[in-house]
Amino acid sequence: MVDRHSHSFLSAATLALCLVLLPGCTQAGIVDPGGPPGGSSPERLEWCGMLELPDHMPDGQPLGGLSALAFDQQSHLLYMLSDRGHLYRTRPRFDDQQQLTHLELLGSAPLLDHRGRPLEMPQADSESMVLIKGKQGETQLLIGFERQHRLQRFTLEGEPVGEPLQLSALDGAQNNGSLEALANHPVHGLIGGLEFASKGMNDNESRLFDLDGHQWRWQRSSADSGLTAMAPLGDDLLMLERNFKIGRPLIISLRRARLSRATPDGVVPGDTLARLVSDDGWRLDNFEGLTRIASQRYLMVSDDNFSWLQRSLLGCFNVPESAQQPRQWPADVNQE
Repeated sequence: MVDRHSHSFLSAATLALCLVLLPGCTQAGIVDPGGPPGGSSPERLEWCGMLELPDHMPDGQPLGGLSALAFDQQSHLLYMLSDRGHLYRTRPRFDDQQQLTHLELLGSAPLLDHRGRPLEMPQADSESMVLIKGKQGETQLLIGFERQHRLQRFTLEGEPVGEPLQLSALDGAQNNGSLEALANHPVHGLIGGLEFASKGMNDNESRLFDLDGHQWRWQRSSADSGLTAMAPLGDDLLMLERNFKIGRPLIISLRRARLSRATPDGVVPGDTLARLVSDDGWRLDNFEGLTRIASQRYLMVSDDNFSWLQRSLLGCFNVPESAQQPRQWPADVNQE
């Protein structure tokens, strides 16, 4: 969630269409991810499609505020989470060239409290999500909340399981800059990441942590660039960062964090795989959700803040095998 003034990245034609269609744009489908003139792409990223999502589900339920994604490899279902405490069940479809062409909207449900009532703000500020296994082997969702910082397990239907986790790693977290990222790491298991610096940290650092008490310091590309999501990238982590300031271009960065190269004081080195800038012609919005759906393939989604000035975009991209091999850098340096 971004508690700032909404910023439009729409073309004049799209904006005019939205004005005609008020109270909301309901048209959706395949869109061009854009990019610099000539169709060049980032050196270490391959696009496999982008969709603009409608602002309502087929049953009329509002669709927006998307802050997190989780993909079930067995059912091929994509779970999308709103930062208003609402869960959406969908299925992405690809053509013969493995390009993303459609998203089936299958159903939705509110996240519930232990009394069976839909969560309300500030308890409903759900920002991150990952699939886990329950005690009986059932698939569950682990969801991270900010404002009232906590982790909570839910069924796939949005019902709470057990008590929330209150972790010391969340101490000192900013009210609206907390648990934005969750991922399953192949070595460390569940990893959480805070959007911005906690109390006592450098302005450009974010705390990473696991459930066993280990903590690291991720150095973001700048103090204005918030960590909004992450996903496995081989033995590393793929980090999604968003740099948004009124009057400046929107910058979306996809960066690699290598926990195995962390310094003795916990600093995690990284490098940038792709830096997408709205002024360069990229079709961007407030990207907050990321999930891996195959060994090299990812989906990311934007939070439209339920504003008609913004769009819910679902982008598909591949990280080529060559880009998954880390560049060589000193163990105690964070390089771009």
